[in-house]
Amino acid sequence: MAIKYKRFEPTQYVMKVKKGKTTAQGTGLAFFYNTMTTGVLVMPATALDAPFAFDDIMTGDFQTVNVQGDITYIIEDNEKAAKMVDFFYKDTRSYETVLANAKANMVKRVTFLAKAAAAKFLSKLDIKAAIRSNEELAAYLKESMRTSEDIAEYGLRVVSVSVLAVSSTPETKRALEAAAREEIMKQQDDAIYKRRNSAIEQERIVKENELNTEIKVAVKEKEKREKEMETKQLVQQKQAELDAARLNAGIELEKKNTELVELETENEKKRSDARAYESEVMLNTFKNMDAELLKALVLSGMDSKALIAKAFVEIGNKADKIGTLNVSPELLESLQGR
Repeated sequence: MAIKYKRFEPTQYVMKVKKGKTTAQGTGLAFFYNTMTTGVLVMPATALDAPFAFDDIMTGDFQTVNVQGDITYIIEDNEKAAKMVDFFYKDTRSYETVLANAKANMVKRVTFLAKAAAAKFLSKLDIKAAIRSNEELAAYLKESMRTSEDIAEYGLRVVSVSVLAVSSTPETKRALEAAAREEIMKQQDDAIYKRRNSAIEQERIVKENELNTEIKVAVKEKEKREKEMETKQLVQQKQAELDAARLNAGIELEKKNTELVELETENEKKRSDARAYESEVMLNTFKNMDAELLKALVLSGMDSKALIAKAFVEIGNKADKIGTLNVSPELLESLQGR
């Protein structure tokens, strides 16, 4: 009978099994056990890594890509893991080989499921999208493996998935680089073409603006000339109206003057007719009167100045019969004073 004592590390999960039943389990256990009747299973209690590199994944456009990454997982259900993978502990040296084989077995299972999920995801993408899908692929792998029944059957749980690179084959890479280079050249040509078009368009806009400005200036000049002509026409029209009004006023004034002259002429004619009639009546009255009597009547009605004037008239009429007539200033003053 071989009795041994073993104290395990806190990073090791230990299951003590006797007659097919687990009698003790936990991390960092220490106990005596009979190697003839008791088996010991030791599993890592820390996170484990499963690096992967898939070089034969096909994309949706039938291009082969290489996927490199890493999966971190832990043993969550130790009893299930103990049933699926050999973790039998015999001694330290032999356990290293057992643990290496167990890890290889679990990595194989995990990476196989990861490859299947990656192939499914990348089959829906073309090569360009696949190369840029690192983060999306990692999230998809983590979710797929988290819900995978195969992972659960092994008692494992995926903690994280990281995709380091999704790369194409050298031939595809060169083709993509050439296509990208052509696309860059095309973009450069398009940029030059757009710049030229933009310059032409800007020049066209400037010329169009200049032309529009000239048109507007011409329109304004035309409107100005039309306004000046309209103003001049209005001034001429107003002047013509003033001239017409002035002419009409002159005509009206001449009509009034003509009517006044006609009226004055008519009045003068009537006055002349009245005087003629008066004279005719007087003449008819004195026609049959004695001349001496008529003269006496006339003289009786004259004042002294009229009589003196009449005397001088008679003297003048008889000047041929008068030799010398002397009229002194004193006589004239005395005659005027009478």
